Amino acid sequence: MKNYIYIMALLICVPIMAQEKPTEIKKETKVKEVKYTDGDKTKEGKIKVVTKETSKVKLDADDKYKLNQDRVPTDKKVTTTIMIDNDADKAYDVLTSETYYISADKDYKFSPNTSGFMMALANDKNEFVEIGKAWNTHSPGSYIIKGETFNGIGYFDKDGSFIVEYYDEDSESIKTITYNEKEDAM
Repeated sequence: MKNYIYIMALLICVPIMAQEKPTEIKKETKVKEVKYTDGDKTKEGKIKVVTKETSKVKLDADDKYKLNQDRVPTDKKVTTTIMIDNDADKAYDVLTSETYYISADKDYKFSPNTSGFMMALANDKNEFVEIGKAWNTHSPGSYIIKGETFNGIGYFDKDGSFIVEYYDEDSESIKTITYNEKEDAM
């Protein structure tokens, strides 16, 4: 009888654990040694750049019952972290971490700072220009947004997209802007 209980428990628990949404994570790390002068002394340091690309795995619906199914292109979230090691300890110090998003076919970069993050838009020359700032609020996951064209409240949804809600005086209504995860690294 014990065996039947164990078998039933396995048959119930195993399918529950297998219901995760599959994701693909690519991580690339590059380390470069640099020499710099500090007054009269020449010192050595290391710069480490970690690029992490996360995307959901989706399969073509037409291949549902086939053995080898084709993948469907999905949005990707690209995070670049730059670290430097120029002191006596073995640990790297994080210099910056940037995440790239796309909204209305425009490229955006979110760079964190001590109070939230900075929002930048890629111009025609592929240079990022600051368009707004986001500050952490006392409510976890919520941000106060101050932009060039609007001020509002922002939050990340379950898919990793950043949503901004603001009041539009012209239409006298609440408008929403969605920043989706970027498909390619900059």
